[in-house]
Amino acid sequence: MVTGEVVVHVGGAVKKPGLVRLDSGSRVADAIEKAGGARSPRFLESVNLARVLVDGEQIMLGQSSTS
Repeated sequence: MVTGEVVVHVGGAVKKPGLVRLDSGSRVADAIEKAGGARSPRFLESVNLARVLVDGEQIMLGQSSTS
């Protein structure tokens, strides 16, 4: 279903982790802001803040993509 919004899961080093709803075309920076912002500015280096969001994705701030 195509709508005018995306729902993404924001977790990791944000103040209010969980699901956030944003307008289509929103960026990773918008999702982090909607989740209360980063717990520390240094965590913002772990993601591409300018990337356009995709519905259903997960953004983990401050965590390595490798395990």
